[in-house]
Amino acid sequence: MSGRKRSSRTVLPWLTARSDGKEGRFIQVGNSLLLDKRVQKLSGNALRLYLCMAMESGGKRHFLFPQAVGKKYGICPAGLWRGMTELEEKGFLSHRSGKNVRQPNEYVFSLEWRTGEKPPAFPPPVAICSISPSE
Repeated sequence: MSGRKRSSRTVLPWLTARSDGKEGRFIQVGNSLLLDKRVQKLSGNALRLYLCMAMESGGKRHFLFPQAVGKKYGICPAGLWRGMTELEEKGFLSHRSGKNVRQPNEYVFSLEWRTGEKPPAFPPPVAICSISPSE
């Protein structure tokens, strides 16, 4: 039996930096997203960050996006902070800080910008304690 056949399709030359057009990862962006007035009101920095987050999330709604990943995409720490603040204020994502537990911040894509509904809550943090509860 043969395994799953890999597609020989390539990305259009004007949508890739690779000369052979073969990309390991790519994201889908709907026309309705780009034409939406709420998305068009985002700053260029925030929209770029949103697309980078979409790439890094791998299609998942909950994801991590440490400062080092922003640097990989050429986003400076101040730009990262401003973009995330704007996206959160406008309802495109929410986050939970990992600062107190020395973990990266966790993010979740929100549909609040579109539906007005708050994003699903993050699961509660896991408490690690070496003392067992007394009875």
